[in-house]
Amino acid sequence: MKTHELWRERKSGEVWAVRLVDGAVVGCCGPLASHDRDTHYLSSLDYSPERAAWVDEHRDAFDLAAPTAV
Repeated sequence: MKTHELWRERKSGEVWAVRLVDGAVVGCCGPLASHDRDTHYLSSLDYSPERAAWVDEHRDAFDLAAPTAV
């Protein structure tokens, strides 16, 4: 199952869009400006697999972030 979430990095406060497949991070996009945090657009962002492994390994450094209403 493919899902998209917004994750806020605790240390920097930056928000990233994360693509998950069966609970594993397979792509990320960000950091995002507040106007890019609308859940209607998460599936259309350009997700990079390059940082996905790092994000997945450091899940404890992130919190779920609330979307921004546009």
